[in-house]
Amino acid sequence: MILAGAAVAVMPTSAQSSSGQFNPQTQFAIGAKVQISSIYGLETTPIPSTINGRGFRYRYHNQTSRSSIPNQQWNLTYLRNIPTANSSITINAQVTNDTQDGGVLWIVQSGSIAYNGTMLTVTNGRGGIGKLNRILTVGNATDSNGNNYRWVIEGLTSLYGGTVIASLTGTVAQLNQSTTMTVTTQPNQPFTLLRGVNLTYIATIT
Repeated sequence: MILAGAAVAVMPTSAQSSSGQFNPQTQFAIGAKVQISSIYGLETTPIPSTINGRGFRYRYHNQTSRSSIPNQQWNLTYLRNIPTANSSITINAQVTNDTQDGGVLWIVQSGSIAYNGTMLTVTNGRGGIGKLNRILTVGNATDSNGNNYRWVIEGLTSLYGGTVIASLTGTVAQLNQSTTMTVTTQPNQPFTLLRGVNLTYIATIT
């Protein structure tokens, strides 16, 4: 994984709000311990999509479309049939740097991910909170059989009643010799998701 360089930024002049957008550099000082802990979470096993040369196909009222969703009731059978189960995540990290856009960077030190009846031990990773309070963190994990996994979660954070709340989505996938992944952990840069189990969380960041 590539960690983009960061410079200490000048603090924004706006005051810290009691809710909504906040200043990550005020909330999480360099050297501070950070814990991402899910309040509620789901893991979803992807179902193969129907793809042709002209785009994604979805079904509604027994019809097929390749354009916008029509202005009529959408058949939610597809959503009801997606295999879904409870999931949880805990990520322990330490803030290492400020960023030029007012964010912070951290190094993941430990944690756990429970999904699909499997408990993964988080071994390492990197991430942070950047522009407009966007969070991105990626890392590695192992299971009890010694298999290696890569996980990615990203989303938006908000300050509510003095607590940082995050809405997170991502994926976790088992790595093998034919699987490679290069990710930048600067929160405002693009990244590539592995094809694996989809993760969705509401979490606190303390």
